[in-house]
Amino acid sequence: MIIQLQGEDFLLTPEKALVQLNTKTAFMADLHLGKSAHFRKSGIPVPSNIIHDELDRLEAIILKYELQKVFFLGDLFHSDLNNEWQLFEDFLLKYNDIQFTLVRGNHDILPDELYNKKLIELVDEPFNYGAFTLSHHPLAKEELVAIAPQFNLSGHIHPGISVKGKGKTSLKLPCYFKTERQMILPAFGRFTGLVIQKGDSSLTKHYAITTQKVMLLKPTK
Repeated sequence: MIIQLQGEDFLLTPEKALVQLNTKTAFMADLHLGKSAHFRKSGIPVPSNIIHDELDRLEAIILKYELQKVFFLGDLFHSDLNNEWQLFEDFLLKYNDIQFTLVRGNHDILPDELYNKKLIELVDEPFNYGAFTLSHHPLAKEELVAIAPQFNLSGHIHPGISVKGKGKTSLKLPCYFKTERQMILPAFGRFTGLVIQKGDSSLTKHYAITTQKVMLLKPTK
C-alpha cells in the first residue's frame, strides 16, 4: 500500500518495512536480533533458527525493493553481546554497499566500538532526516509541536490492532499506527509481542499487516 507522508510516496510493506520510494530507503523498528540467544543463555528453551529467519527476511526486503539505505529505529540488537552478533556483522559485510544507520533504542546497549567498523552508523534520537524526525521512542505531543513541521517516524511500542471476527471472535494483527504528525512502525522481529492501539481521533489510522498485504482497518471498540 502506497501512502503520502510529507508529500512523498511511501510503501507500507507486509514485511514490516516502510520504504521511501524515491530514495529506496527503508525504515524498520525493533528487530531485537540476539533475543533468542539471550533467552537460551538464561536457560529458557528457544529455537536457535530465529536469527537466521530474521536475517533471511531482512535480505529478502533488501533485494525485493533494491534498497540503498536502511534506518533501524532502535532495539536492533537485544541486550548484551552474544554469538548472534557475529551473524549480523557478517550480514552487514555482505551488503556493505548499503548505508545502514541505527537510531539508538533502549535495548541498544552494546559498546559503540562494535558499530564503529564503518558497517553501520550509530546516531542518537531524535535524528533529523529530511522532512522527518527519526526516533526509537514515539515523541510526545509537546515534542511533536516543537519539531513542527517535521513528521516523526518511530518504533518501541510494537503496535497492533484488534479486529472483530465472526461471533465473539477477534484477531490481533501488527500494524503501522499513524496519527497526524507521527507514524509508529510495527516490530520487525517476530519474537516480540503486540500492544493494541485504539486511537482517539479521526486522524488516527491503523494499517493492519497480514502475510500478504497491508489494509487500512478500524479497530474493534
